[in-house]
Order: sequence, then structure tokens, then C-alpha cells
Amino acid sequence: MLRKKTNGEGCKVIKNIIFDMGNVLAKFDTARFCASRVRSRRDRKIMQREVFASIEWSRLDRGVITHEEAIASIQGRLPEKLWHYADWLVRHWYDHFEPDQTIERFIGALKKKGYRIYLLSNAGFDFYKFKPSLGALRWFDGEIVSADVHLLKPDRQIFDALLNKYALKAEECFFVDDMSLNVEAALNIGFSGMIYRGCVRDLAAGLEKAGVSL
Repeated sequence: MLRKKTNGEGCKVIKNIIFDMGNVLAKFDTARFCASRVRSRRDRKIMQREVFASIEWSRLDRGVITHEEAIASIQGRLPEKLWHYADWLVRHWYDHFEPDQTIERFIGALKKKGYRIYLLSNAGFDFYKFKPSLGALRWFDGEIVSADVHLLKPDRQIFDALLNKYALKAEECFFVDDMSLNVEAALNIGFSGMIYRGCVRDLAAGLEKAGVSL
């Protein structure tokens, strides 16, 4: 668990808990997603690399490229037999987004304790298509989605966008994300936080160590 303390004042007073989305609020397994359509193991690896680890994917998350532009660019690197897979994966990736009901209940309990809950996610405009399926979001007080602000974690500016939009203080925020670079970025601007590895029990322990009442 990663957190910071104020100088000589012990643990910070946490009032706001900020969650990432993919592999926190919902499971997103790109290998499994590719395997649902692509039979060849070799081709699955190609699709994972050329779609989900691509510049085009980052640009979709940043909100500066359309599906059509992303697909055309990705297809330009692929043999023609894989073009239809690229098209389908880009347009339907959220079909394999699996909301986590355990963390949904946990967030509900945090909300009932009086904590304010926010979303900070790298996600394209497709977010608004599957947003209604994420039951946990009913507990949230606000959100920053990368495509809307044309910024990506771990850029400091996206954290500043969250703080400014909701008038939050970094030292009163605890950030939960599955990526170490994103958590480190949050710590560097004064947040507390931890890397989420899929275990709500570990998350509860980390929050309690930071002074969150559960």
C-alpha cells in the first residue's frame, strides 16, 4: 500500500476517494476478449498488441481520434485477413467489461460513511455507452473521463482537472488504480493512494491504514 503523511502531522484526513474504472470497478481482460473472436493464438497476440497496446488506443482514450480513423490506421499494419477483427475489437471492446459487484457494495458502504466518491478514468467516448451498466457509479459524486478533457493519466493535468472541477484538495484524496504509474503520479501531487490488485479486502486494509473509517 502506498500513501503519504503530512509533515509532522501523522496521516492525512481523507475525505474523497477516487477510483479508476478498468480492472477496478470492472474487469477488462484483453486476452480473453481477443480469444472470444480470434482462433489463432498467434493472431490473438497480434491483435492485443496492435489494438490494445497501440497509439490509436491511447488516442481514442484521449478523445482525439474517431473509431473509423483508429481502425483504418490499425488495419494498415495488419494482413487483410485480420482487418475484420480490428474493426470488431475497436467497436465492441466494452462488451467484455464485467462490473464487479463486490467493489460496488464496498463503494456503497464508503458513501454511506460520508466519503465523497469520484471516477478518474482513461476511457474513450464509448464510456457513455456502457456507463448505465456500471451500478457502482450511482454512488459517485463526479467523474473525469480522459476523452472529455483530452488528457491521459499519468499526466498531472488530468489530476488537476479533477481537483479543479470539484474543488478538492489533493491531501484529502485517496486514489485507487490498477496501474503503478498512475498511483505514483497521484502521490507526487499530494494524494494518498494504492495499487488495486483485485482484492477488496486489501483495499479496505489500505484505506484503514490511511485513516478511512470503515
